[in-house]
Amino acid sequence: MAGIDAFLRGMSHNMDYFGSLTTGAKSLTEAEKSGRSTEHLDFGVAAMCASCNQTIIPPKKLLRCAACKAVIYCSKECSERDWNVGTALKKLGTHKEFCPINKSHMARHGETQAILTQFPWGRLETDGTFNDYVARGRFGVLGGSDYGFWSHRGGLMPHNFGTEELKTLVENETYAKILTPFFATFDHLDGKDLLKEDHLSDVDGWKLETRLIPYRQFPSASKRPQIVTEFHRRISNWESWYEWRGLSKESPAALLMSFPLSAYWLVTHCLQLTRASAGRPEKRVPLHLHVIGAEVELNYLPLFSELALLLPYHDIKLVLFGPSVEKLVAIAKNAHRLSLAGKSSSSTPVFAYEAPKECGSGRIEIYLHGASSLWGPEMLSAANEYGGRPDGVIALNAGLGAHRTWVPVIQSIHRAVMPFAITEYTEHSCGIQRATFPQIVRQINAQPMKEYPIELNPFQRPGQRGVPCFRLPNIVNGFTMVVCRPEP
Repeated sequence: MAGIDAFLRGMSHNMDYFGSLTTGAKSLTEAEKSGRSTEHLDFGVAAMCASCNQTIIPPKKLLRCAACKAVIYCSKECSERDWNVGTALKKLGTHKEFCPINKSHMARHGETQAILTQFPWGRLETDGTFNDYVARGRFGVLGGSDYGFWSHRGGLMPHNFGTEELKTLVENETYAKILTPFFATFDHLDGKDLLKEDHLSDVDGWKLETRLIPYRQFPSASKRPQIVTEFHRRISNWESWYEWRGLSKESPAALLMSFPLSAYWLVTHCLQLTRASAGRPEKRVPLHLHVIGAEVELNYLPLFSELALLLPYHDIKLVLFGPSVEKLVAIAKNAHRLSLAGKSSSSTPVFAYEAPKECGSGRIEIYLHGASSLWGPEMLSAANEYGGRPDGVIALNAGLGAHRTWVPVIQSIHRAVMPFAITEYTEHSCGIQRATFPQIVRQINAQPMKEYPIELNPFQRPGQRGVPCFRLPNIVNGFTMVVCRPEP
């Protein structure tokens, strides 16, 4: 408990979490502009021993596994214990078993760091991590609610933890009681802006200088991209997307656009359900997708209009599922009936958009499934309430290995041979999940796939997440994995 004790002690001095980071970000920007040293401004994470969970505070030096360089320890004794017995990963195996795999995954760092450092705001901290809150703070868009598309449940509470989840997280009821009111200071209802009667405009949503905004409602022809099929190259990474959009890489748009663009990549590259050139004015392409586990995406649904720009002459339908969706719809139906979410239904989208004719007239409609928190196999029926069987299913930052509720989903997907692809934070977790699929699928006498491809996602949110015990590439939407795809 030593690491948690230190964490709790530090919390009392850091209640203005967002404000202090914004101040630090502004100081960093000023120092960079004036040419002053920025060495004293380090926004990395405090290292923690993977074996005993003790925070490693200077002058004590941290140790890393000499072979894989991925795992952090406070002492040789802890290193040896983890090697032979296993601690942080004891449910999965010892470090001795994972070390060779870790080493291969660590080779990805060159690629992932290059994705980050192409941006002026993409600063590597001394521990190799990227503090996206500091990046937001540079632009004055760091906060909980009322920050437009940047609004989020953040701070030290990035996900929707309840009291029971907090108890499990710290394995101590006393700590959970302390953490609950602290985490409440960071709380934010995902999709809160959908409790209003109108969607945020581009300017009100992005809250950036106009030259840094990737518009959906174009104020002039100069802000509008050419139809994507006439662009000189395929949109296949951040470099090509920024060029097509006419945006300077000074824009922090990639920090949010990672979600719609990862969805685009899953659909067009991983599952190969369609391509930008598939539609024509005289022959539009319908594309019906289910998105499982939607959470932070609810804060910036209008950004998914990008799919209509990237897929000309397509009619796209997204249906969103998950506990956060159910919670938002319940609040809307109870207290905000005239809001966007309150008026939404299986026949009324919460968001709709049509791209300009010059961009290919792509259309997208987004629906909220508020009837239940989980996606079920009945959603694969041709008679489901959203207009029939979907063409594919996707999930962003899925966490297949973290939630038992994914098991029946994986089984149903395989039984129906439904195209399904996900993004995950780490290649390591993808590999662990992939190894379990054959056993999970054979439990229902279904046939597993011959392979489950795992790839680096070119539209990952730039930058390594701060994880105290490990240095494995760990990135929002970092890696893609095909969970099911019909054989050619």
